Amino acid sequence: MPSLMLTDRSLHPQAEPVASDFRKGFLNRREYLAIMAGLGVSTAGSLALGGMATTPARAQEPKRGGVLRVAMQVKPFRDPRSFDGVEMSNVARQCNEYLVRWNRDFTFEPWLLEGWEASDDARQLTLKVRPGIEWSNGDAFDAGDVVHNLVRWCDASAPGNSVASRLRSLIDPDTNRARSDAIEQVDDHTIKLNLAYPDVSLIAGFTDYPCLIMHRSYDGSTDPLDALAITTGPCELVAWEGSTRAEVRRKPTAWWKGDFLLDGIIWVDYGADPNTMFSAFESEEVDTNHETSADLLLQAEAVGLSNSEIQTANTVVARFNVMNPPYDDVRVRRAAQLAVDNGAILTLAIDGRGSVAENHHVSPIHQEYADVGPHIRDVAASKALLSEAGQSKFEFELISADDDFYRLTADAIAAQMREAGLSVKRTVLPASTFWNDWNKFPFSCTEWLGRPLGVQVLSLAYRTGAAWNESAYSDQEFDDLLDKAVATPDVEERRDLMAKIERKLRDSGIIIQPYWRSVYRSFRPGVHGCEQHQALEQHFESAWIED
Repeated sequence: MPSLMLTDRSLHPQAEPVASDFRKGFLNRREYLAIMAGLGVSTAGSLALGGMATTPARAQEPKRGGVLRVAMQVKPFRDPRSFDGVEMSNVARQCNEYLVRWNRDFTFEPWLLEGWEASDDARQLTLKVRPGIEWSNGDAFDAGDVVHNLVRWCDASAPGNSVASRLRSLIDPDTNRARSDAIEQVDDHTIKLNLAYPDVSLIAGFTDYPCLIMHRSYDGSTDPLDALAITTGPCELVAWEGSTRAEVRRKPTAWWKGDFLLDGIIWVDYGADPNTMFSAFESEEVDTNHETSADLLLQAEAVGLSNSEIQTANTVVARFNVMNPPYDDVRVRRAAQLAVDNGAILTLAIDGRGSVAENHHVSPIHQEYADVGPHIRDVAASKALLSEAGQSKFEFELISADDDFYRLTADAIAAQMREAGLSVKRTVLPASTFWNDWNKFPFSCTEWLGRPLGVQVLSLAYRTGAAWNESAYSDQEFDDLLDKAVATPDVEERRDLMAKIERKLRDSGIIIQPYWRSVYRSFRPGVHGCEQHQALEQHFESAWIED
Protein backbone atom coordinates (compact mmCIF):
# COMPACT_ATOMS: atom_id res chain seq x y z
CA MET A 1 0.00 0.00 0.00
CA PRO A 2 1.56 3.38 -0.97
CA SER A 3 2.04 6.11 1.61
CA LEU A 4 -1.15 8.16 1.64
CA MET A 5 0.25 11.31 3.26
CA LEU A 6 3.44 13.28 2.70
CA THR A 7 4.12 13.12 6.44
CA ASP A 8 3.46 10.48 9.10
CA ARG A 9 0.16 12.00 10.22
CA SER A 10 -3.07 10.04 9.75
CA LEU A 11 -5.16 10.54 6.64
CA HIS A 12 -6.64 14.05 6.54
CA PRO A 13 -10.39 13.88 7.32
CA GLN A 14 -11.27 15.69 4.09
CA ALA A 15 -9.24 13.33 1.88
CA GLU A 16 -11.71 10.46 1.57
CA PRO A 17 -14.73 12.73 0.85
CA VAL A 18 -12.72 14.48 -1.88
CA ALA A 19 -11.66 11.10 -3.33
CA SER A 20 -15.27 9.96 -3.27
CA ASP A 21 -16.35 13.06 -5.23
CA PHE A 22 -13.63 12.33 -7.77
CA ARG A 23 -14.64 8.70 -8.18
CA LYS A 24 -18.25 9.83 -8.72
CA GLY A 25 -17.14 12.20 -11.47
CA PHE A 26 -17.76 15.45 -9.60
CA LEU A 27 -14.10 16.54 -9.96
CA ASN A 28 -11.72 16.22 -12.90
CA ARG A 29 -8.19 14.90 -12.48
CA ARG A 30 -6.54 18.31 -12.21
CA GLU A 31 -9.06 19.54 -9.64
CA TYR A 32 -8.67 16.37 -7.61
CA LEU A 33 -4.86 16.39 -7.52
CA ALA A 34 -4.71 20.08 -6.58
CA ILE A 35 -7.12 19.64 -3.66
CA MET A 36 -5.36 16.52 -2.36
CA ALA A 37 -1.96 18.23 -2.53
CA GLY A 38 -3.29 21.07 -0.40
CA LEU A 39 -4.37 18.53 2.21
CA GLY A 40 -0.87 17.02 2.28
CA VAL A 41 -1.84 13.78 0.53
CA SER A 42 1.00 12.28 -1.52
CA THR A 43 0.68 11.75 -5.27
CA ALA A 44 0.77 7.99 -4.74
CA GLY A 45 -1.90 8.31 -2.07
CA SER A 46 -4.07 10.47 -4.32
CA LEU A 47 -3.82 7.95 -7.13
CA ALA A 48 -4.65 5.06 -4.80
CA LEU A 49 -7.62 6.80 -3.15
CA GLY A 50 -8.90 7.93 -6.53
CA GLY A 51 -8.65 4.48 -8.05
CA MET A 52 -6.08 5.55 -10.65
CA ALA A 53 -3.20 3.42 -11.82
CA THR A 54 0.27 4.89 -11.99
CA THR A 55 1.82 5.26 -15.43
CA PRO A 56 4.85 2.98 -15.82
CA ALA A 57 8.03 4.72 -16.87
CA ARG A 58 9.34 3.97 -20.34
CA ALA A 59 12.80 2.48 -20.56
CA GLN A 60 15.41 4.87 -21.96
CA GLU A 61 19.12 4.87 -22.42
CA PRO A 62 20.03 8.52 -22.00
CA LYS A 63 23.48 9.80 -22.83
CA ARG A 64 25.42 11.99 -20.44
CA GLY A 65 27.12 15.12 -21.72
CA GLY A 66 26.55 17.89 -24.21
CA VAL A 67 25.38 21.49 -23.93
CA LEU A 68 21.72 22.22 -24.59
CA ARG A 69 21.19 25.42 -26.59
CA VAL A 70 17.86 27.19 -26.03
CA ALA A 71 16.34 30.07 -28.01
CA MET A 72 14.66 32.35 -25.45
CA GLN A 73 14.30 36.00 -24.57
CA VAL A 74 16.92 36.68 -21.90
CA LYS A 75 15.49 39.20 -19.45
CA PRO A 76 17.77 41.05 -17.02
CA PHE A 77 18.10 39.50 -13.56
CA ARG A 78 16.38 41.02 -10.55
CA ASP A 79 15.50 40.00 -6.99
CA PRO A 80 13.57 36.74 -7.57
CA ARG A 81 10.58 37.84 -5.49
CA SER A 82 10.10 40.56 -8.15
CA PHE A 83 10.56 38.28 -11.19
CA ASP A 84 7.91 39.27 -13.73
CA GLY A 85 8.77 36.81 -16.49
CA VAL A 86 9.10 33.04 -16.37
CA GLU A 87 12.16 33.38 -18.61
CA MET A 88 14.11 34.76 -15.62
CA SER A 89 13.27 31.70 -13.57
CA ASN A 90 14.18 29.30 -16.36
CA VAL A 91 17.82 30.31 -16.03
CA ALA A 92 17.80 30.72 -12.25
CA ARG A 93 15.96 27.43 -11.53
CA GLN A 94 18.91 25.45 -12.90
CA CYS A 95 20.95 26.86 -9.99
CA ASN A 96 18.45 27.50 -7.20
CA GLU A 97 15.26 25.57 -6.52
CA TYR A 98 11.69 25.67 -5.24
CA LEU A 99 9.93 24.27 -2.20
CA VAL A 100 7.33 22.53 -4.37
CA ARG A 101 7.14 21.77 -8.08
CA TRP A 102 4.05 21.77 -10.30
CA ASN A 103 4.73 18.95 -12.72
CA ARG A 104 3.71 18.61 -16.34
CA ASP A 105 1.08 16.02 -15.34
CA PHE A 106 -0.44 18.68 -13.02
CA THR A 107 0.70 16.93 -9.82
CA PHE A 108 2.45 18.78 -6.98
CA GLU A 109 5.83 17.30 -6.04
CA PRO A 110 7.69 18.10 -2.81
CA TRP A 111 11.10 19.42 -3.84
CA LEU A 112 13.15 21.25 -1.22
CA LEU A 113 10.32 20.35 1.09
CA GLU A 114 10.00 16.68 2.00
CA GLY A 115 6.30 17.14 2.64
CA TRP A 116 3.63 19.23 4.38
CA GLU A 117 0.47 18.67 6.33
CA ALA A 118 -2.61 20.79 6.97
CA SER A 119 -4.42 20.86 10.30
CA ASP A 120 -7.99 19.57 10.35
CA ASP A 121 -9.33 23.15 10.44
CA ALA A 122 -6.86 24.25 7.69
CA ARG A 123 -5.62 27.12 9.89
CA GLN A 124 -2.12 25.70 10.30
CA LEU A 125 0.28 24.34 7.70
CA THR A 126 3.34 22.35 8.81
CA LEU A 127 6.26 22.30 6.37
CA LYS A 128 8.81 19.48 6.54
CA VAL A 129 12.17 20.57 5.10
CA ARG A 130 14.05 17.87 3.22
CA PRO A 131 17.13 16.76 5.21
CA GLY A 132 20.56 16.08 3.73
CA ILE A 133 20.74 18.97 1.23
CA GLU A 134 23.78 21.25 1.22
CA TRP A 135 24.34 24.66 -0.29
CA SER A 136 27.29 24.93 -2.67
CA ASN A 137 29.33 26.72 0.03
CA GLY A 138 28.94 23.75 2.40
CA ASP A 139 26.14 25.19 4.56
CA ALA A 140 23.34 22.81 5.44
CA PHE A 141 20.03 23.73 3.85
CA ASP A 142 17.50 23.86 6.66
CA ALA A 143 14.40 25.53 8.03
CA GLY A 144 16.32 28.75 8.68
CA ASP A 145 16.74 29.26 4.94
CA VAL A 146 13.04 28.71 4.35
CA VAL A 147 12.09 31.14 7.10
CA HIS A 148 14.48 33.73 5.64
CA ASN A 149 12.70 33.48 2.29
CA LEU A 150 9.21 33.47 3.79
CA VAL A 151 9.95 36.66 5.74
CA ARG A 152 11.29 38.36 2.59
CA TRP A 153 8.29 37.19 0.56
CA CYS A 154 5.89 38.62 3.16
CA ASP A 155 7.37 42.13 2.86
CA ALA A 156 4.54 43.70 0.87
CA SER A 157 6.33 47.07 0.95
CA ALA A 158 9.23 45.79 -1.21
CA PRO A 159 8.94 47.21 -4.75
CA GLY A 160 7.70 44.68 -7.29
CA ASN A 161 7.30 41.88 -4.72
CA SER A 162 4.38 39.88 -6.15
CA VAL A 163 4.87 36.97 -3.74
CA ALA A 164 3.27 38.98 -0.94
CA SER A 165 -0.02 38.72 -2.84
CA ARG A 166 0.27 34.94 -2.49
CA LEU A 167 0.91 35.03 1.27
CA ARG A 168 -1.78 37.38 2.54
CA SER A 169 -2.85 34.83 5.17
CA LEU A 170 0.55 35.35 6.85
CA ILE A 171 0.80 39.15 6.57
CA ASP A 172 -0.22 41.82 9.07
CA PRO A 173 -2.17 44.39 7.02
CA ASP A 174 -1.04 47.18 9.36
CA THR A 175 2.69 46.55 8.92
CA ASN A 176 2.70 44.93 5.45
CA ARG A 177 5.02 42.27 6.87
CA ALA A 178 4.68 38.80 8.35
CA ARG A 179 2.65 38.69 11.56
CA SER A 180 4.78 38.01 14.62
CA ASP A 181 3.08 34.63 15.18
CA ALA A 182 2.71 33.61 11.52
CA ILE A 183 6.02 31.80 10.90
CA GLU A 184 7.27 29.46 13.62
CA GLN A 185 10.51 27.50 13.25
CA VAL A 186 10.03 24.38 15.34
CA ASP A 187 13.42 22.79 14.63
CA ASP A 188 16.00 22.55 11.84
CA HIS A 189 13.56 20.77 9.54
CA THR A 190 10.09 21.87 10.67
CA ILE A 191 8.18 25.12 10.20
CA LYS A 192 4.63 25.86 11.29
CA LEU A 193 2.66 28.49 9.40
CA ASN A 194 -0.19 29.92 11.47
CA LEU A 195 -2.72 31.31 9.03
CA ALA A 196 -5.12 34.17 9.71
CA TYR A 197 -7.67 32.15 7.75
CA PRO A 198 -7.64 28.90 5.74
CA ASP A 199 -5.78 29.48 2.47
CA VAL A 200 -6.36 26.90 -0.24
CA SER A 201 -3.77 28.52 -2.51
CA LEU A 202 -0.67 28.50 -0.31
CA ILE A 203 1.04 25.29 -1.49
CA ALA A 204 0.15 26.04 -5.11
CA GLY A 205 1.64 29.50 -4.63
CA PHE A 206 5.00 28.04 -3.59
CA THR A 207 5.34 26.56 -7.09
CA ASP A 208 5.11 29.94 -8.84
CA TYR A 209 8.26 31.20 -10.49
CA PRO A 210 9.02 34.21 -8.20
CA CYS A 211 9.22 31.81 -5.21
CA LEU A 212 12.84 30.81 -5.83
CA ILE A 213 14.63 29.76 -2.64
CA MET A 214 17.73 31.84 -1.94
CA HIS A 215 20.49 31.32 0.65
CA ARG A 216 19.83 32.93 4.02
CA SER A 217 22.56 35.49 3.28
CA TYR A 218 20.76 36.86 0.22
CA ASP A 219 19.90 40.54 0.67
CA GLY A 220 18.36 41.51 -2.67
CA SER A 221 21.41 41.81 -4.93
CA THR A 222 20.53 42.26 -8.62
CA ASP A 223 23.94 41.04 -9.80
CA PRO A 224 23.15 37.49 -10.95
CA LEU A 225 26.68 36.17 -10.40
CA ASP A 226 26.53 37.44 -6.83
CA ALA A 227 22.90 36.51 -6.11
CA LEU A 228 23.25 32.95 -7.49
CA ALA A 229 26.71 32.26 -6.10
CA ILE A 230 25.36 29.96 -3.35
CA THR A 231 23.03 27.31 -4.73
CA THR A 232 21.36 23.94 -4.14
CA GLY A 233 20.62 23.04 -7.76
CA PRO A 234 22.60 20.99 -10.27
CA CYS A 235 24.25 23.91 -12.08
CA GLU A 236 26.31 27.02 -11.47
CA LEU A 237 25.84 30.29 -13.31
CA VAL A 238 28.48 31.23 -15.89
CA ALA A 239 26.92 34.30 -17.55
CA TRP A 240 23.71 36.33 -17.64
CA GLU A 241 23.57 39.21 -20.11
CA GLY A 242 20.12 40.73 -20.59
CA SER A 243 18.80 40.66 -24.19
CA THR A 244 21.85 38.61 -25.25
CA ARG A 245 22.59 35.29 -23.57
CA ALA A 246 22.82 33.31 -20.34
CA GLU A 247 24.77 30.16 -19.49
CA VAL A 248 25.01 27.57 -16.74
CA ARG A 249 27.24 24.51 -16.39
CA ARG A 250 26.88 21.35 -14.36
CA LYS A 251 28.56 21.50 -10.97
CA PRO A 252 31.50 19.16 -10.41
CA THR A 253 29.89 18.01 -7.15
CA ALA A 254 26.92 15.65 -6.90
CA TRP A 255 23.39 17.04 -6.92
CA TRP A 256 21.15 15.92 -4.05
CA LYS A 257 18.42 14.88 -6.50
CA GLY A 258 20.67 12.57 -8.53
CA ASP A 259 22.47 12.79 -11.86
CA PHE A 260 22.14 15.81 -14.15
CA LEU A 261 22.90 14.61 -17.65
CA LEU A 262 23.79 17.81 -19.48
CA ASP A 263 27.20 19.46 -19.26
CA GLY A 264 25.46 22.81 -19.40
CA ILE A 265 22.76 24.99 -20.94
CA ILE A 266 23.07 28.14 -23.03
CA TRP A 267 20.15 30.49 -23.70
CA VAL A 268 20.43 32.81 -26.70
CA ASP A 269 18.12 35.78 -27.31
CA TYR A 270 17.30 35.98 -31.03
CA GLY A 271 14.82 38.83 -30.66
CA ALA A 272 11.19 38.85 -31.73
CA ASP A 273 11.62 37.83 -35.38
CA PRO A 274 10.89 34.07 -35.53
CA ASN A 275 12.74 33.76 -38.84
CA THR A 276 15.98 34.48 -37.03
CA MET A 277 15.24 31.67 -34.58
CA PHE A 278 14.34 29.21 -37.34
CA SER A 279 17.52 30.11 -39.21
CA ALA A 280 19.42 29.19 -36.06
CA PHE A 281 17.58 25.85 -35.91
CA GLU A 282 18.39 25.15 -39.58
CA SER A 283 22.06 25.94 -39.07
CA GLU A 284 22.08 23.64 -35.99
CA GLU A 285 22.92 26.48 -33.59
CA VAL A 286 19.86 25.74 -31.44
CA ASP A 287 18.47 22.53 -29.93
CA THR A 288 15.15 23.75 -28.50
CA ASN A 289 13.28 26.94 -27.70
CA HIS A 290 11.23 28.54 -24.97
CA GLU A 291 8.02 28.53 -26.96
CA THR A 292 6.70 28.20 -30.51
CA SER A 293 3.58 30.25 -31.24
CA ALA A 294 0.64 28.41 -32.80
CA ASP A 295 0.96 30.17 -36.15
CA LEU A 296 4.56 28.90 -36.53
CA LEU A 297 4.00 25.18 -35.96
CA LEU A 298 3.94 24.32 -39.65
CA GLN A 299 7.12 26.31 -40.18
CA ALA A 300 8.75 24.37 -37.33
CA GLU A 301 7.71 21.06 -38.87
CA ALA A 302 8.97 22.21 -42.27
CA VAL A 303 12.52 22.55 -40.93
CA GLY A 304 12.37 19.08 -39.32
CA LEU A 305 11.51 19.99 -35.72
CA SER A 306 9.24 18.10 -33.33
CA ASN A 307 6.56 20.07 -31.48
CA SER A 308 5.46 19.37 -27.90
CA GLU A 309 1.95 20.59 -26.99
CA ILE A 310 0.07 21.01 -23.72
CA GLN A 311 -3.29 22.60 -22.92
CA THR A 312 -3.12 25.39 -20.37
CA ALA A 313 -4.82 28.24 -18.57
CA ASN A 314 -2.38 30.62 -20.31
CA THR A 315 -3.95 33.60 -21.97
CA VAL A 316 -3.44 37.06 -23.42
CA VAL A 317 -5.41 39.85 -21.77
CA ALA A 318 -6.20 43.26 -23.24
CA ARG A 319 -6.69 45.31 -20.11
CA PHE A 320 -7.59 48.91 -19.32
CA ASN A 321 -5.76 50.87 -16.63
CA VAL A 322 -8.42 52.79 -14.73
CA MET A 323 -5.95 55.49 -13.70
CA ASN A 324 -6.09 56.77 -17.28
CA PRO A 325 -9.32 58.55 -18.35
CA PRO A 326 -11.64 57.70 -20.01
CA TYR A 327 -10.89 54.12 -18.90
CA ASP A 328 -12.04 55.07 -15.42
CA ASP A 329 -15.57 54.96 -16.92
CA VAL A 330 -17.03 51.44 -16.92
CA ARG A 331 -19.19 52.38 -19.92
CA VAL A 332 -16.12 53.00 -22.08
CA ARG A 333 -14.52 49.72 -21.00
CA ARG A 334 -17.70 47.72 -21.52
CA ALA A 335 -18.18 49.32 -24.94
CA ALA A 336 -14.81 47.98 -26.07
CA GLN A 337 -15.45 44.57 -24.51
CA LEU A 338 -18.87 44.21 -26.17
CA ALA A 339 -17.39 45.13 -29.56
CA VAL A 340 -15.22 42.01 -29.63
CA ASP A 341 -16.12 38.45 -30.62
CA ASN A 342 -13.78 36.28 -28.53
CA GLY A 343 -14.18 33.28 -30.83
CA ALA A 344 -13.00 35.35 -33.78
CA ILE A 345 -9.88 36.39 -31.84
CA LEU A 346 -9.10 32.75 -31.06
CA THR A 347 -9.26 31.91 -34.77
CA LEU A 348 -7.45 34.96 -36.10
CA ALA A 349 -4.70 35.21 -33.50
CA ILE A 350 -3.72 31.61 -32.73
CA ASP A 351 -5.41 29.61 -35.48
CA GLY A 352 -8.03 28.22 -33.09
CA ARG A 353 -5.43 26.33 -31.04
CA GLY A 354 -7.10 26.74 -27.68
CA SER A 355 -10.59 27.47 -26.36
CA VAL A 356 -12.79 30.55 -26.10
CA ALA A 357 -12.65 32.46 -22.82
CA GLU A 358 -15.33 34.53 -21.09
CA ASN A 359 -13.64 37.79 -19.98
CA HIS A 360 -13.25 36.82 -16.32
CA HIS A 361 -9.82 35.09 -16.24
CA VAL A 362 -10.95 31.83 -14.62
CA SER A 363 -10.36 28.75 -16.75
CA PRO A 364 -12.39 25.54 -16.99
CA ILE A 365 -9.23 23.70 -15.88
CA HIS A 366 -9.37 25.54 -12.52
CA GLN A 367 -11.07 23.44 -9.87
CA GLU A 368 -13.36 26.29 -8.76
CA TYR A 369 -14.41 27.44 -12.24
CA ALA A 370 -18.09 28.41 -12.44
CA ASP A 371 -19.91 28.38 -15.76
CA VAL A 372 -21.53 31.83 -15.91
CA GLY A 373 -22.21 31.64 -19.63
CA PRO A 374 -20.27 32.91 -22.62
CA HIS A 375 -19.38 36.46 -23.48
CA ILE A 376 -21.68 37.63 -26.28
CA ARG A 377 -20.68 40.33 -28.74
CA ASP A 378 -23.25 43.16 -28.93
CA VAL A 379 -22.27 45.95 -31.31
CA ALA A 380 -25.46 47.98 -30.76
CA ALA A 381 -24.96 47.95 -26.98
CA SER A 382 -21.29 48.87 -27.47
CA LYS A 383 -22.16 51.97 -29.50
CA ALA A 384 -24.92 52.97 -27.08
CA LEU A 385 -22.61 52.79 -24.06
CA LEU A 386 -19.91 54.84 -25.78
CA SER A 387 -22.47 57.46 -26.78
CA GLU A 388 -23.90 57.57 -23.26
CA ALA A 389 -20.39 58.18 -21.93
CA GLY A 390 -19.89 61.04 -24.41
CA GLN A 391 -16.94 59.22 -26.00
CA SER A 392 -18.27 58.28 -29.46
CA LYS A 393 -15.33 60.07 -31.12
CA PHE A 394 -12.69 58.77 -28.70
CA GLU A 395 -9.69 56.99 -30.25
CA PHE A 396 -8.56 53.92 -28.34
CA GLU A 397 -4.82 53.17 -28.52
CA LEU A 398 -4.04 49.47 -28.09
CA ILE A 399 -0.38 48.79 -27.30
CA SER A 400 1.41 45.44 -27.59
CA ALA A 401 4.85 43.91 -27.80
CA ASP A 402 6.07 42.81 -31.22
CA ASP A 403 6.10 39.08 -30.35
CA ASP A 404 3.88 37.23 -32.80
CA PHE A 405 0.92 36.09 -30.73
CA TYR A 406 0.79 39.35 -28.72
CA ARG A 407 0.80 41.37 -31.92
CA LEU A 408 -1.68 39.13 -33.71
CA THR A 409 -4.06 39.09 -30.74
CA ALA A 410 -3.97 42.87 -30.41
CA ASP A 411 -4.39 43.27 -34.18
CA ALA A 412 -7.47 41.03 -34.14
CA ILE A 413 -9.01 42.86 -31.15
CA ALA A 414 -8.42 46.22 -32.84
CA ALA A 415 -9.97 44.93 -36.08
CA GLN A 416 -13.09 43.75 -34.23
CA MET A 417 -13.44 47.11 -32.47
CA ARG A 418 -13.07 49.00 -35.77
CA GLU A 419 -15.62 46.72 -37.41
CA ALA A 420 -18.03 47.69 -34.62
CA GLY A 421 -17.47 51.36 -35.41
CA LEU A 422 -14.93 52.26 -32.71
CA SER A 423 -11.81 54.26 -33.57
CA VAL A 424 -8.63 52.37 -32.69
CA LYS A 425 -4.92 53.13 -33.08
CA ARG A 426 -2.41 50.27 -32.87
CA THR A 427 1.05 50.73 -31.37
CA VAL A 428 3.62 47.92 -31.50
CA LEU A 429 6.74 48.17 -29.34
CA PRO A 430 9.90 46.05 -29.22
CA ALA A 431 9.51 43.44 -26.49
CA SER A 432 12.39 44.85 -24.44
CA THR A 433 10.77 48.30 -24.46
CA PHE A 434 7.27 47.01 -23.78
CA TRP A 435 8.21 44.90 -20.76
CA ASN A 436 10.04 47.79 -19.10
CA ASP A 437 6.65 49.47 -18.56
CA TRP A 438 4.19 46.61 -19.04
CA ASN A 439 2.02 47.56 -16.05
CA LYS A 440 1.75 51.28 -16.86
CA PHE A 441 0.13 51.47 -20.29
CA PRO A 442 -3.47 52.77 -20.50
CA PHE A 443 -4.66 49.97 -22.83
CA SER A 444 -2.37 47.07 -23.70
CA CYS A 445 -2.05 43.32 -24.22
CA THR A 446 -0.09 41.19 -21.77
CA GLU A 447 0.37 37.45 -21.35
CA TRP A 448 -0.69 35.66 -18.18
CA LEU A 449 0.57 32.18 -17.42
CA GLY A 450 -1.77 29.63 -15.94
CA ARG A 451 -1.73 28.80 -12.24
CA PRO A 452 -3.16 25.69 -10.56
CA LEU A 453 -6.04 27.62 -8.93
CA GLY A 454 -8.30 30.37 -10.23
CA VAL A 455 -8.12 32.27 -6.94
CA GLN A 456 -4.34 32.54 -7.40
CA VAL A 457 -4.68 34.37 -10.70
CA LEU A 458 -7.39 36.71 -9.43
CA SER A 459 -5.39 37.58 -6.30
CA LEU A 460 -2.32 38.41 -8.39
CA ALA A 461 -4.05 40.35 -11.15
CA TYR A 462 -7.13 42.11 -9.77
CA ARG A 463 -6.95 42.48 -6.00
CA THR A 464 -6.66 46.06 -4.80
CA GLY A 465 -3.00 47.12 -4.57
CA ALA A 466 -1.51 43.80 -5.77
CA ALA A 467 1.93 44.21 -7.34
CA TRP A 468 0.77 42.71 -10.64
CA ASN A 469 -2.57 44.53 -10.75
CA GLU A 470 -1.76 46.21 -14.07
CA SER A 471 -5.31 47.55 -14.49
CA ALA A 472 -5.34 49.29 -11.06
CA TYR A 473 -8.76 47.67 -10.63
CA SER A 474 -10.10 48.20 -7.11
CA ASP A 475 -13.44 46.97 -5.83
CA GLN A 476 -14.07 46.21 -2.17
CA GLU A 477 -16.88 43.74 -2.85
CA PHE A 478 -14.64 41.85 -5.29
CA ASP A 479 -11.82 41.75 -2.69
CA ASP A 480 -14.18 40.54 0.03
CA LEU A 481 -15.60 37.78 -2.16
CA LEU A 482 -12.08 36.72 -3.13
CA ASP A 483 -11.06 36.61 0.55
CA LYS A 484 -13.97 34.26 1.23
CA ALA A 485 -13.11 32.06 -1.77
CA VAL A 486 -9.46 31.70 -0.72
CA ALA A 487 -10.59 30.69 2.77
CA THR A 488 -13.12 28.09 1.54
CA PRO A 489 -11.64 24.58 1.22
CA ASP A 490 -14.88 23.02 -0.05
CA VAL A 491 -14.77 23.27 -3.84
CA GLU A 492 -18.54 23.45 -4.38
CA GLU A 493 -18.91 26.27 -1.87
CA ARG A 494 -15.96 28.05 -3.45
CA ARG A 495 -17.50 27.63 -6.90
CA ASP A 496 -20.64 29.44 -5.73
CA LEU A 497 -18.48 32.37 -4.64
CA MET A 498 -16.51 32.18 -7.86
CA ALA A 499 -19.67 32.62 -9.94
CA LYS A 500 -20.25 35.99 -8.25
CA ILE A 501 -16.58 36.94 -8.67
CA GLU A 502 -16.52 36.01 -12.36
CA ARG A 503 -19.67 38.00 -13.14
CA LYS A 504 -18.40 41.01 -11.23
CA LEU A 505 -15.06 41.04 -13.03
CA ARG A 506 -16.67 40.60 -16.45
CA ASP A 507 -19.26 43.31 -15.79
CA SER A 508 -16.48 45.71 -14.79
CA GLY A 509 -15.23 45.63 -18.39
CA ILE A 510 -11.69 45.74 -17.03
CA ILE A 511 -10.40 43.11 -19.50
CA ILE A 512 -10.96 41.65 -22.92
CA GLN A 513 -9.75 38.09 -22.38
CA PRO A 514 -10.53 36.19 -25.56
CA TYR A 515 -9.03 32.72 -25.24
CA TRP A 516 -7.16 30.03 -23.37
CA ARG A 517 -4.26 28.84 -25.46
CA SER A 518 -2.37 25.62 -25.92
CA VAL A 519 1.39 26.13 -25.74
CA TYR A 520 4.16 24.50 -27.76
CA ARG A 521 7.91 23.93 -27.67
CA SER A 522 10.00 22.78 -30.62
CA PHE A 523 13.18 20.74 -30.58
CA ARG A 524 15.43 19.15 -33.14
CA PRO A 525 15.81 15.37 -33.69
CA GLY A 526 18.00 13.67 -31.08
CA VAL A 527 16.98 16.03 -28.27
CA HIS A 528 15.05 14.46 -25.37
CA GLY A 529 13.35 15.67 -22.20
CA CYS A 530 12.39 19.13 -23.49
CA GLU A 531 8.60 18.80 -23.55
CA GLN A 532 6.63 21.97 -23.03
CA HIS A 533 5.32 22.77 -19.54
CA GLN A 534 1.90 24.31 -18.89
CA ALA A 535 3.52 27.34 -17.22
CA LEU A 536 6.41 27.52 -19.75
CA GLU A 537 8.87 26.33 -17.12
CA GLN A 538 12.05 24.60 -18.27
CA HIS A 539 12.74 21.45 -16.25
CA PHE A 540 15.89 20.03 -17.83
CA GLU A 541 17.12 17.52 -15.25
CA SER A 542 15.99 14.69 -17.56
CA ALA A 543 17.08 16.34 -20.80
CA TRP A 544 19.76 14.69 -22.92
CA ILE A 545 21.20 14.90 -26.41
CA GLU A 546 22.03 11.98 -28.67
CA ASP A 547 25.04 13.70 -30.23
